[in-house]
Amino acid sequence: MFPLTLNLLFIFTLSTPIAGWAALRMNRQSLCGVYASVGLAASGISLYYLFSQVSFGVVSYSLSVGLFSANLRIDMLSVFMATIFIGLGLAAAVYSIRYMEKDTGLPLYYSLLVAMVSGMVGVVFSGDLFTLFVFWELMSISSYVLVGFRKEKWEAVEASLKYLVMSAAGSATTLLGMSLLYGMSGTLDFQGLALAFNQAQPNAWLYVSLLLIIAGFGVKAAIVPLHTWLPDAHSAAPSPISALLAGVVIETGVYALCRTFFTAFLSIQIQWFSILAILSLITMVVGNLMPLLQNDIKRLLAYSSIGHIGYMLVGLVVGTQLGLTGTVLHIFNHALMKGAAFLCAGAIIYRIGTRQLDDMAGIGRKMPITATVFAVSLFALIGMPPLNGFVSELIIITGSFQANMAWLGIAVVLNSVLSAAYYLRTIRTLILPIKSEKIERVKEAPVIMLIPICIMAGLIILFGIWPDPLISIAQQSAAGLFPWWSGG
Repeated sequence: MFPLTLNLLFIFTLSTPIAGWAALRMNRQSLCGVYASVGLAASGISLYYLFSQVSFGVVSYSLSVGLFSANLRIDMLSVFMATIFIGLGLAAAVYSIRYMEKDTGLPLYYSLLVAMVSGMVGVVFSGDLFTLFVFWELMSISSYVLVGFRKEKWEAVEASLKYLVMSAAGSATTLLGMSLLYGMSGTLDFQGLALAFNQAQPNAWLYVSLLLIIAGFGVKAAIVPLHTWLPDAHSAAPSPISALLAGVVIETGVYALCRTFFTAFLSIQIQWFSILAILSLITMVVGNLMPLLQNDIKRLLAYSSIGHIGYMLVGLVVGTQLGLTGTVLHIFNHALMKGAAFLCAGAIIYRIGTRQLDDMAGIGRKMPITATVFAVSLFALIGMPPLNGFVSELIIITGSFQANMAWLGIAVVLNSVLSAAYYLRTIRTLILPIKSEKIERVKEAPVIMLIPICIMAGLIILFGIWPDPLISIAQQSAAGLFPWWSGG
């Protein structure tokens, strides 16, 4: 049997269309969103049971159906990541109740949203690469459809097709890399890979599989130059889906790289450290230069997500528990910061019907709550104290200095300063004098949309002022990689 969390997610994925049909019959289609939100909330609550179990060690599950066998290996890192996915998924579902009310096909929308969260949770619960790949595809296929959900708009169709082609190529590349690993080790189990390659002599096939894995997972993680699908997909998707794509989907790629590298590629650490160090530098630079050229608020935020992926890769390259703690913590913080930013941008777009920054001048004077939360999230993304982004970036920078990779830490600092240029430009736009009659008539976002973004803003401030509990959990999560590294 699967753990209760996954079972609940699967049940609500399959039953949401039925709930949606009943809601349409009652002419209350908003109830479909409520039903999906209840399902995500219930699965989130069930994580507490898993958390209490993994506090004492790793929990394993196995399910065999015919030729298919799914092996789950759940540790603190798995539960921590699942909490992020379900939490942001719940925020997006609640927000969507009002944001998507004028759209048709909402039962499909909410079912796919829960399915995407199910796929991400399955990825972090997986105990072997094959199970991970199955859940990876569930996450991917759901996200393709959600990006192009508003199919009446050509922009959404084009972005979804581009995302589909690039991501499918990445999945095929990953599968080929996994096949080579299986051929060399005879297993895809993470523990088995750690044991097989711990003392292995490097060979050409191991290097080839390394490059294939980086390329395959790198597409989803939006590592430059494999990032070109991301700005189109994030800007064309409905804003709640943009929040999920930027806040957790691309981070799933970072998780997959962490889990794979600290098992299968133990004998060639120096080589993949070097490759990822260069890619992390290029990724953060491109991710912070491109937003300077953007006038579309969602494209600006999308490109900035690429920059933060570069920061996360620095912690992975450092390879110490401190560096990985910074990466894991920044995944959590980025989900809050970027999720809140996209939901705030969506609220503004919901009211004025445009994504162009020039058309938003003075909107903060008419939407003060939304603008305040937006500013808080953007300041956090810059890395300003006492907000949560400062804490995780500081840990990553400290880890790089301790590991004698000061140049990467300095790169993170310089890129954070560079990011202030476009984030502060956005904040300035919100508080400019109103020059448009259209802006004069704007009202604050609906309450049901304000609830999740205000809660997220509160958490951004809370975990900036009092990060100790979160840092402790992130340390335990990062430590879960090291027993496999040593063959444990």
